[in-house]
Amino acid sequence: MKRRFFKIIFLFSLPSLVLFSLLVIGPVVWGVVVSFTNEALVGPGARNPRFIGLANYLKLLSDPLFYNSALISFLYVVGSAIVGQAGLGFLLALLTSRRRRIYSKIFILAMIAQSAALISWVTPEVAGGYCWEVYLDARGLFPYLLSKLGLPRVNFLVRYPLLSIILANIWWGTAWSMLLFKSALETIPIELEESAMVDGASSLDKLRYIILPLIKGPALVNLILITIWTYGVFGFPYMLTAGGPLHRSELMTIYAYNTAFKARKIGYAAAISVMMFLMSLALVTIYQFIGRRTRG
Repeated sequence: MKRRFFKIIFLFSLPSLVLFSLLVIGPVVWGVVVSFTNEALVGPGARNPRFIGLANYLKLLSDPLFYNSALISFLYVVGSAIVGQAGLGFLLALLTSRRRRIYSKIFILAMIAQSAALISWVTPEVAGGYCWEVYLDARGLFPYLLSKLGLPRVNFLVRYPLLSIILANIWWGTAWSMLLFKSALETIPIELEESAMVDGASSLDKLRYIILPLIKGPALVNLILITIWTYGVFGFPYMLTAGGPLHRSELMTIYAYNTAFKARKIGYAAAISVMMFLMSLALVTIYQFIGRRTRG
């Protein structure tokens, strides 16, 4: 009976497994294989691609644009995902928690910020990118407001391109972290906080010794997911700066795209993508190591 039950589960799961293999596992394996070839969009590499071993990866070691994109991607993930989305999401979750209004003397403003975060999260990528471009451009709203204050009008997309795409991505993705942290906060028994209040614990003490230790698991999951997602972001920053000016906001995703479809080097672009995957895997491994040490 048990064996038959598992057969039924397998049969129902088979279509999903087939689609997952074709649409996810297949392209990943293909990308890794192509990274060891000289495949290109035009020329001999397009007609007859051949295996070249580690040549693409050795070329990366002497490619200054690759190191530039790797550094920018790392700063983008740290600023946008780890500090921005996770930090701001936790703060909004804490301030809008109906069970912990003791932390929120600006509850109404926090609720407005929460609503704005949810609206931005459901905004289509193209629409959000266009709005931020209009907002930060030299003739946009923000430089116009600065000019009304007597400050010079600045094209933030040109003067501060990396900061611009970091802020835009924080705006776009904070709601996920906020909702996850709000769910985690609701699982904490209120009796623990009431007991701490009876013992004279301050709000900061409750945050440090009760709330943070009890939400470490969800916080780790959130960091892993937003790190992976942010490393793979392409459309939003490409719409704003396209990696420019002078490669100052060229993420690894944008550099791989430019290499594949502008320089037409498919194999080399695949090697860049593999290195991007390894960098995100390294960060995830660090998260898990810190999580184990903290639990210990």
